[in-house]
Amino acid sequence: MDAGSAYLPGVLYSCAAALCWALGPVFLKKGLVFFDRVEMNAARTVGFAGASLLFCVLDPNAFVLWRFPAHLLSYALLNILVGNLVGDFCFFRSLELIGVSRAVGTTSVYPLFVAAISFFWLGESITLSLVLGTAVMIGGLLMLKFGGRGAGGEEDGGKASMTGFLLALLTALLWASTMALQKWLLTVHQLPAATITFWRSLFLLAFSWGYWGWRGRKAPGKRSRLMSAPREAWISALAAGAFGLAAGGYVFALAIRIIPVSVATPITATSPLIAAAIAVAFFGESMHPVQWAGILCIIGGVITVGS
Repeated sequence: MDAGSAYLPGVLYSCAAALCWALGPVFLKKGLVFFDRVEMNAARTVGFAGASLLFCVLDPNAFVLWRFPAHLLSYALLNILVGNLVGDFCFFRSLELIGVSRAVGTTSVYPLFVAAISFFWLGESITLSLVLGTAVMIGGLLMLKFGGRGAGGEEDGGKASMTGFLLALLTALLWASTMALQKWLLTVHQLPAATITFWRSLFLLAFSWGYWGWRGRKAPGKRSRLMSAPREAWISALAAGAFGLAAGGYVFALAIRIIPVSVATPITATSPLIAAAIAVAFFGESMHPVQWAGILCIIGGVITVGS
């Protein structure tokens, strides 16, 4: 088997992860019509844990119970703390300060952070095609996010804008760190992808429901509101957790067992492209010429990385 054939499953897993991570926000958008952010975070972890358990049972190489050194479990916990708690907190705050398009566009630089971390920590190589492909893809993502604004753009300077920009960059760095940490657990310690995903889901479920319960002590009415939510809201939340967190995380872990994390992440960074296509098809959102040009850049970046 040549190198290209060996890489193909990893590339396909990365594409599947991009699709799952694109579907997650679609279900979140539907569920947030009823849930607030804290309720959605708690509800989606049920889908996350349930789907992760299913992957763990079906994967012959995985274990539901932790059969590895206890100190490695702390790294799975660290993965959740850094990526899903601190990282998401910085991301949500940057959204408040500089808006969705600028925050998401800025965090799109995370593949470059992954490449740098992988080079210094995991010893992965950085090729010219990888650098060029990642740069072109990020440029396409920025065009996709910012292309819908008027020619004049938005003016919002000052400390708030700079703080939001720095928080978005910090988010990208934190997300990249968790991806490299997961690669280290998979390749250096040979932990099963499904087992890591399942235990990550348990940690996030405990944190999210613990915070929801703590908040409910001050506002008891919010507890009954979550439990009495309509079926459609719960289906959306469970699907967001199953696709965006469980399936996406699991197939991404499978991908980076086969190919370098610095190659997998530029491919998964196409998830905003897929999400935009879904939004156009199902939510009637419009696309501007600059945004379509961004799509072409993203496709070109994927081809360059694949070379």
